[in-house]
Amino acid sequence: LMSRNLDLYFIDINNSIKESMIKIKKNGTRTLLVVKKNRYLLGTLSEGDIHSALIKDYSLNSSIKSIYNKTPKKISSESFNSNRIRKVFLDKQIGIIPVVDKRNFVKKIISWEDVFGSKKNHSELSKIEVIIMAGGKGERLKPYTSVLPKPLVPINNKPMLEHIISNFKFFNLQNFHLVLNHQANLIKTYFNNSKENYKINFVTEPKPLGTVGGIKLVKKIKSNNFFLSNCDTLFKIDYIQLYNHHEANDNFLTIVVSKVHHEFSYGFCKVKKKRLISIKEKPKLDFIANTGFYVMKKEILRLIPKNKKFDLTDLINKCLDLKKKIGVYEISSNSWTDLGKLSDFSKAFKDFN
Repeated sequence: LMSRNLDLYFIDINNSIKESMIKIKKNGTRTLLVVKKNRYLLGTLSEGDIHSALIKDYSLNSSIKSIYNKTPKKISSESFNSNRIRKVFLDKQIGIIPVVDKRNFVKKIISWEDVFGSKKNHSELSKIEVIIMAGGKGERLKPYTSVLPKPLVPINNKPMLEHIISNFKFFNLQNFHLVLNHQANLIKTYFNNSKENYKINFVTEPKPLGTVGGIKLVKKIKSNNFFLSNCDTLFKIDYIQLYNHHEANDNFLTIVVSKVHHEFSYGFCKVKKKRLISIKEKPKLDFIANTGFYVMKKEILRLIPKNKKFDLTDLINKCLDLKKKIGVYEISSNSWTDLGKLSDFSKAFKDFN
């Protein structure tokens, strides 16, 4: 682990929001540990906790007493396991995890960079560009989307699209292209006014161009490969491993897939000439689902027609016809959440608390 000045990560319960903001900026992990004397752990305070408090009209001089997280993620010195730590970081998308002894005193701090390498080590990912398809109407999320475009529907005071961009930024990805259509100006206005340091290139479709037709309008892709994501699926995965898998296998296209278990809600009837032949009670089905997240070689853009409705299935079929190498990268079913489905959407509210 890196040697570090631990005091930069600690804050006292009586300190103000303003003081905590200054410390967070200095330590660069978006998080502080709230401690009593001798580093006894009380909880954590993240940038998200501060944003929520300011939205609720707390003043900068308010103490952090009532806004910090009192049930922090922590690891005991005894159960120190690097795989488990990696999983906690990915699942919770947090900046630091304290390691405590039996009496709950902080012994050391593990940061995201300790586990995934420093941003300097991942400068190759910082050059990889990300295209996010954010033009859909969000029919599955009505009534929320009757008011807001789907990418701006909030989860815990932060638009879902911003959660998705933050996940990429954890791995030092910083060049984003947003392909917009429905309520494009509203989305542009939000991100142009955001205080976050995003490099975003906005592209607006002149008409709906399907699930992938709009990426033909992105003119500035410099990286040899790029990530393509939709705007309503959250992933808790290691983007470095995914990218390395794509490169090592020299794939033209890598599709992120996941095993899905589906149970039909109804008995399944087989009928012939209006007579029942058989009935099966709520059949179960296991299949491998396309999660809607890809790594692609830049050359794939040549296969997309201009200004024409074109879906991802059309693009994948075209790659298959041309015998291009398509690989899959399988992730577990609990490492992605489809926010376009109301059931997963409400689950995400709990996950991101």
